[in-house]
Amino acid sequence: MNNTIFDFKNYKLYLQSFIESRPYAGRGVRMAMAKHLSSPVSHISQILNGKSQLTLDQAESMNDFIGHTQEEAQFFFLLIELEKASTEALRKRLFFQMQQILEKRLILKDRLGVKQTLTKEDQIEFYSSWIYGAIHVMLTIPKFQRKESIAHHLNLPIKRVTEVLHFLKSVGLCVEKNNGRFDIGSTHLHLGADSPLISKFHTNWRIKAIQALEKNEPKDDLHYSSAITVSAEDAFKIKSLIVKHLEEIKKIIRESPAEGVHCFNIDFYQL
Repeated sequence: MNNTIFDFKNYKLYLQSFIESRPYAGRGVRMAMAKHLSSPVSHISQILNGKSQLTLDQAESMNDFIGHTQEEAQFFFLLIELEKASTEALRKRLFFQMQQILEKRLILKDRLGVKQTLTKEDQIEFYSSWIYGAIHVMLTIPKFQRKESIAHHLNLPIKRVTEVLHFLKSVGLCVEKNNGRFDIGSTHLHLGADSPLISKFHTNWRIKAIQALEKNEPKDDLHYSSAITVSAEDAFKIKSLIVKHLEEIKKIIRESPAEGVHCFNIDFYQL
């Protein structure tokens, strides 16, 4: 869906656009909505095509179903209240509140722009969790270019995935394309070895490695740990071999088609 909720003045048209942008032209989405809202499918159809309205409780469930950010959820509530408003005075007040959100977004968009590198503040957020890096790299795989498929694969709430995609989009690390798809952006990532965030970066992914071990599921993962004693000369040889093979591996990674998401960690250090 090219248009966002902020492009609409009618929440029913927004929901219809959302449904049509889903895979297979939205087949089965109304039923999924109804199940999430604990409501008959006929009621969803009456809301979208008739005079029935979402209650605020149903609107909150819809926020959860779609995966709205806090700002999107607030705007969604205003759209619903606008649809229900019976006086011109109330409509003007709601329009004013909506306009404030839209103006705030324009200022934020102008301030952020499309960046070629991340600011220090953006780096702090990006490296605060493994989720940002995982979702960013997953966007190179076509089957993971929708927030629903990302949320399902990573077992994350769709709201959290939406928030991360919103951040990645704001800093140029991803772009939103047609039909609700996302793709990798033009901003480049590089974290130097002297960065104060480098330990956080490595820690994030080693925690994921520990979690993979704790799942204890039969899979094709490879984990190797060993405490060893070697001479200083052989320790240097081992490190050199690792660096050499790492360069070969990086070449394979660069030329490999994006099909699956893997975590790649290597640890070799002196105790």
